[in-house]
Amino acid sequence: MNRREWMKLNSLLSGEIILVPGQLIPVQAKGDNSKSTTIEEIHIINLSHTDFGYTDLPSSTWDFHVKNIRLAMDYCEETIQYPEEARFKWTFESFWILERFLQEAAPDEIQRFDKLVDAGLIEITVMPGNMTCLLGSHEWEKELDRLSPVYQKYNPKIAIQDDVTGLPLGLVNSLSKRGIKHLVTGANTYYTGGVPLPAPSFFWWKNNKGEKILAYNGEPYHSAYDYFHKTPWRKGPVPHRYDIWFNQPEGNEIFSSKEEDILKSYEILKSKLKDISQRYPFSALQLSMTNHLTMDNDYPCRQLSEFVKSWNEMKLQPQLVFSTPSRFFERISQEITQEVKTLHGEWCDWWADGITASPFEVSILQSAKRRNVDIDNALKLLKIDSNIFKKRINQLNHDLVFASEHTWGAYDSVARPYAERTKGNIAQKFDYFYQADENSKRIRADVIRASDRYKPFSRTKFIEVLNPGKEERSGWASISARAFRFKANAAKDTRSGAIHLFEEILDSEWSERDDTIVTPNAIPNDVWPYHPVEYRFFLEKLKPGEHRKFELVQIDDLDTKPKKANQFFELEIDKQNKVIRNIIYKPLNTKLFDDDSSYLPGQLIIERPQGEYSRAKIADGTISPGDMKQDSPVITESLKVDNECATRYKYVLNEKFAKRIEQQWDIFKTIPCIEITTTIWMKENLDPIAAYQAFPFAVKSPKAYYDSLGATIQVGVDQIPNTCGEYSTVQNGVWFEGDNINLALTTLDTPMGIFDSIERGSKRGVFKPKSGHFYSMIFQNYWLTNFATLQPTKLVIRQIIECGDPEAPISPVENNEIWAYPSI
Repeated sequence: MNRREWMKLNSLLSGEIILVPGQLIPVQAKGDNSKSTTIEEIHIINLSHTDFGYTDLPSSTWDFHVKNIRLAMDYCEETIQYPEEARFKWTFESFWILERFLQEAAPDEIQRFDKLVDAGLIEITVMPGNMTCLLGSHEWEKELDRLSPVYQKYNPKIAIQDDVTGLPLGLVNSLSKRGIKHLVTGANTYYTGGVPLPAPSFFWWKNNKGEKILAYNGEPYHSAYDYFHKTPWRKGPVPHRYDIWFNQPEGNEIFSSKEEDILKSYEILKSKLKDISQRYPFSALQLSMTNHLTMDNDYPCRQLSEFVKSWNEMKLQPQLVFSTPSRFFERISQEITQEVKTLHGEWCDWWADGITASPFEVSILQSAKRRNVDIDNALKLLKIDSNIFKKRINQLNHDLVFASEHTWGAYDSVARPYAERTKGNIAQKFDYFYQADENSKRIRADVIRASDRYKPFSRTKFIEVLNPGKEERSGWASISARAFRFKANAAKDTRSGAIHLFEEILDSEWSERDDTIVTPNAIPNDVWPYHPVEYRFFLEKLKPGEHRKFELVQIDDLDTKPKKANQFFELEIDKQNKVIRNIIYKPLNTKLFDDDSSYLPGQLIIERPQGEYSRAKIADGTISPGDMKQDSPVITESLKVDNECATRYKYVLNEKFAKRIEQQWDIFKTIPCIEITTTIWMKENLDPIAAYQAFPFAVKSPKAYYDSLGATIQVGVDQIPNTCGEYSTVQNGVWFEGDNINLALTTLDTPMGIFDSIERGSKRGVFKPKSGHFYSMIFQNYWLTNFATLQPTKLVIRQIIECGDPEAPISPVENNEIWAYPSI
């Protein structure tokens, strides 16, 4: 019976479908009873899901993946005489693995590899790794530029992103301009969240510029196994690869080529295809397959070739094709019409909140990213040959991008916080964070020293201050207090004569005790005494690239004239607690914060899920709102200080998750700017806990925005429906445009936040905010796996609020760092 006769027969059987070996399995398009499409081919893609860590230490997984390439090459050559559809093929999920292989391989091995690529047996894809939305556009583009010579040689055409449940919108432009037209995803929805459309499906992913990429929204990267098997092969946990009691499946243990086993797999496949029949109207289906010893970082699956060969020899339908993503898209391209849905906007990531389990490391990563951009600008401003620093800057960009890769710890890190796999993953993963932080500081220092404006501090009393950015900046110029060899308590502007008195920053230092220094009532320290470690002064409105020169002087008769009044802000203070209740922006006579909010400006909200297995309930969306208990620290001290540039309010707070909490508000007097600094001396927290900082802005008819890999996102408009609305990766911060005021909140150290209301574990999808309320996510450790517990640390969190007229667009500060260095 040919296909036409078979389809006619089925149409006569009142919708009843009789399926026997040798027949094709029909799939009916949803909502269209007059049309049906038959799945004629199933393309199986074999890859090893790349986690740099997770199953083992990151250093081990690099070795595993290079070994996988060598095994895949052997398997390709072993099956070269098989029918084309059954020949072994290998797909690179991550481009960094190829780079490592090419660094280690001998020339004849690379020549052998290249032949297999040219033959279409090995496919290379473009994504360096599976990335999080924490990516910054500067280092991302620089890293892709660094990889461009290898890209040009192998000319990848497909992007793959597995595991992660979202992607930044800026990726559409970044990939499009490099000729990438197709994206394959295999989101892992086991832990939390979901995907924009039921998988498998296709959609056009469109950005704000009208650029589009065709996305294959596939099932998880290991799903091919489930289409042919009823039960898992591996029993128990993810084993260490060195555990000799575990081995990969061999022979006919999975994907058996025995006839009786193939017929059983055929029956399972029929049932699976029937399940997707209402949503997948195409004649070819792609399924990804990773092996089943560890699944992640796993071996190539050699049995697939025998299985596909035997299946096709039995004339079973649909036909199986051992394939690659490019071949699949070639096969399906004629069926992709304009009727395929177009989804516009940010693919909001349900996994994004995991990064806040490591708030200190994220904060130093954010600082290094900003410093990296400034270094590029400063090389031009200081007229320094950038080639001197090219290799080091390339490494810095790589480290910054690699730190944003999705593997943040061992799979059992939350359950076993002190185990060797957990602590080893933390040490090796976070090495990239600390390395980026240290190297960015070293490169900045070497750039300054290479400038003809620099002079060693032991031979000068002058400093220069530089705005190394491309935008106007107001910020603190900082000088090492311990490096002084003369008395000085102020900086005198050599052009205007203006005097800027120093503010002392105290900290404990390895030095002799000085009893004249009043030790602050802070963290108990019986090791080193407190000393001034830094002097700083505030400068306003430095233009991009502007230099200012200062002489360091000692002022003995400090001016006692009355302090300036605030030009922009008027404060409403709670008389009982002496904390800020609201702030009026005087030019518009508008309150910045919502008086009806349950939270005060900048208030910390501590959330503790209650009940057994609360983490699992948050992940699957079954936790009760009543089990998400919230509280706030108690204010124990408050202080007001008025100085030349700002009015300062400082609070000490008490909550059991921390040794001490301080919050400082600087309300600047001559610029429409407020800086909030919250310092938390964290304790270790193993139980589930989260902390947010409330900014309930009183913006009428608000439009909320943030940046995503260089793309501007309007919340609820430029976001893909059905993706994560519980929180967003906002990078530097958010801005609101309203009928009464425009506001920008820069969140320099905390790139995650929540709009409107805190609804963790509710499975809230994308929505359009009705208020200007925003909650900066300080930290959380709700994840079941893959992330570190909250470690003891001193966490410093800075936020900046800027105000403007409704007609004047305003956005978060890209960076407020000002470079100060000894000068001629």
